[in-house]
Amino acid sequence: MKKQITVFVAGLLCTFSSVSLAQDDIEPVKPRTKLFEHQVGVQMNELVRQVFNFNGTGSSLNNPYLLMYSLNLAKSGWGVRLGLGPEFNTFKDDDGITIRENNVNKINARLGLEKSFRLSDRWTAGAGLDGVYSSDISYSKTSVRSFDSTRTDLASQTTTQGGGAMGWLRYRISSHVLIGSEASFYYRTGKYKQKIEITRRVSNGIGTPKFETSTTELDNKLKEGVFNLPMVFYLIVRF
Repeated sequence: MKKQITVFVAGLLCTFSSVSLAQDDIEPVKPRTKLFEHQVGVQMNELVRQVFNFNGTGSSLNNPYLLMYSLNLAKSGWGVRLGLGPEFNTFKDDDGITIRENNVNKINARLGLEKSFRLSDRWTAGAGLDGVYSSDISYSKTSVRSFDSTRTDLASQTTTQGGGAMGWLRYRISSHVLIGSEASFYYRTGKYKQKIEITRRVSNGIGTPKFETSTTELDNKLKEGVFNLPMVFYLIVRF
């Protein structure tokens, strides 16, 4: 009986030893590294203007991109960036004599490549090249109620495309929240078209009144180089 107990205990010890050795052979699980880094930002200048601009005046901003998004490789810093700046506005006013109606549809877009650089634990910088596109379509109508009433219809369209270089600087507030600004120079070419129609009511006092319409049209080419100073601040979320 004593011999059987000794054999049983020896078998248990061998089993525990093999399990311990098998566990030692298993390598610890390494944390998964992030391949891409996403950043989404929105302009915060209107908020800053409301808080700090006490005299009620503000300078105009040349940077029309309200929203930005970038996708970068976490290791090398290379990535792509997208910017959008939509604006849609409709206005109508009638004071009993004059009717005014305005419709504005604008879109500004850019797409490019960039390279980000880590300057310190808090500061990062970047530089890149962008292709840009913009479209501005507006329509206004003015009607005056009078004996010789008139109506003016004005339609305009501006379309440009081009590209250029840009650079940015950002400060990390927390692990997921940053603030930053950017500067850029874009060269654009495009067209500006405008059509004005003025319709007048003509009455000679006899019979049905007549209407006369005169039309003026413009079709011009545009070339411009725009330098955007780092006056626009973005609030950025990184994930």
